[in-house]
Amino acid sequence: MIRAFFSAIAFLTVIPVPDALKSRSANGMFAGYPPAGILIGALFSVVFFAAGLLFPGLVAAVILVAFSLLLTGAIHLDGLADCADAFYGRRDRDTTLRILKDPRIGTMGGAAIGLSLLARTASLASLPSGLLILGLPVMTLFSRSAVLVAMRVLPYVRSDSGILPARSALSTPVFVLSLGALLVSFALLPIPTLAALLFLAMFWRLSWKRIGGCTGDVLGATIEIAEIVFLLALVALRRAPVEWTTRGSLLGILFPGAL
Repeated sequence: MIRAFFSAIAFLTVIPVPDALKSRSANGMFAGYPPAGILIGALFSVVFFAAGLLFPGLVAAVILVAFSLLLTGAIHLDGLADCADAFYGRRDRDTTLRILKDPRIGTMGGAAIGLSLLARTASLASLPSGLLILGLPVMTLFSRSAVLVAMRVLPYVRSDSGILPARSALSTPVFVLSLGALLVSFALLPIPTLAALLFLAMFWRLSWKRIGGCTGDVLGATIEIAEIVFLLALVALRRAPVEWTTRGSLLGILFPGAL
């Protein structure tokens, strides 16, 4: 598990990891996705907290978004852009796969990037700092675990090399681990987790209908969509005129003053 964790950190971020610490098994990094997600979220929380000490909320939100792009290399944002270009409109499977592989970004891809950054920044600036500092690790745990579910339910369709062998799916033990991590996310913040899962289910169904499975871009877009919807759901909950919004969650029970 330790080697899987370091392999996941090396793949999901730009943090340098010595080869001696990485997993030696094929696709051994996937078991490290959930704990790597927690670490990524913890780094987000630290940066947001530090920025909030010096700047107002909107500026701190911009700094956090910039840091997230630098830390991850914006690889998930690139996947979202490619999926927006490929899945928009009525195209056959071969054309869709060709667009997904094209390194250029089209009009819809550019729009998706802009909307994603705007949604993240606006959501972060709208939420209380205490909720964000506690909720960001939950969000990244959820997103890095949800992508493992996508690998299980959507076979990898590329015939050439990729994140998974062609037409294969995630192993059962790692899939069970991902489901456990999703349950933890649901217990901590149930409504944002459920909202994001519903949107992901619709996206996965679209990917299944259009290309018969997933590609690396679909998996990257899964992480991006999961986090955007998660944040938007948190904002909606904070504006809901009922008391069970975040206080009814395990996170709200454990840290009532912060929420």
